[in-house]
Amino acid sequence: MNRPIVILGYGGHARVVLDVLQATGREVAGILAPDLPAGTLWEGIPVLGDDDWTRRPDAMQYDYTLGVGMLPHRSQLRQRLFSLLRDRRLSMPPLVHPSAIVASEVVLGEGTQLMAGVIVQPGTVIDENVLLNTRVTVDHHRRIGAHVHVAPGAILCGEVQLADRVFIGAGAILIQGVAVGAGAQVAAGATVVKNIAAGIRFIPGRLPIRIEEA
Repeated sequence: MNRPIVILGYGGHARVVLDVLQATGREVAGILAPDLPAGTLWEGIPVLGDDDWTRRPDAMQYDYTLGVGMLPHRSQLRQRLFSLLRDRRLSMPPLVHPSAIVASEVVLGEGTQLMAGVIVQPGTVIDENVLLNTRVTVDHHRRIGAHVHVAPGAILCGEVQLADRVFIGAGAILIQGVAVGAGAQVAAGATVVKNIAAGIRFIPGRLPIRIEEA
């Protein structure tokens, strides 16, 4: 039996998460947001307080999910919130939209979110706190590391490997067998035909950019 669930954060991604929860029949207990007054409503959902609410004695009676995405300029926020919940030993079940197609043998890590229209084919292992956004296609036999965000419409062909903390922009295409190193970022609409090293921002037509130098 599913427990009531609490969303951390609010805004555009949180609204999409709320829709997934409602589509799957989950009871949403409320949201946690540091800059909204406790006791008010957001999208008809009670604001419970800020992150300190998770220290309550009854906090473990709830499941939790993240209502923030990962943008290249604030890539650490989602990972920080995930770590906060894990450190407090709170439950973060995978979240899968009813329209997503997920092969039976796919492994989904804790806190992973698969949005509307996502397709994940056999032999895929998805680590913790991964976000596959609207209409992402993940083909066969691949590994997606922890804290990865794949933006809407991206296509990952067979045997692609994404290391931890990778960001793949909207509509990007990664051909079969390429590997993307930890913390790398791929621009929206890019076509990736060879491996990308860790910590690189890949933009078609430009030399590779070290992210700390960008």
